[in-house]
Amino acid sequence: MNCIIICTFDNESQRWTAASDDSYGLVLESNSLEALMERVKIAMPDMLEFTCNYTGPINLHFKAERITQLEAAV
Repeated sequence: MNCIIICTFDNESQRWTAASDDSYGLVLESNSLEALMERVKIAMPDMLEFTCNYTGPINLHFKAERITQLEAAV
């Protein structure tokens, strides 16, 4: 099974959030992208078993997005 995990950085809270349309209910957050990816690896098998009754192999495709606003040059 292939699952796409969208990781976005929230500038206000300074935290990464992960969500996936492939696993209903998956929403995790962490201070670093690396830690968040590890949390997803632990949570996804349980989430897929609970929501889809799936217990086979899982390919996780992480997509990360961080928006940074730059001030105009003077």
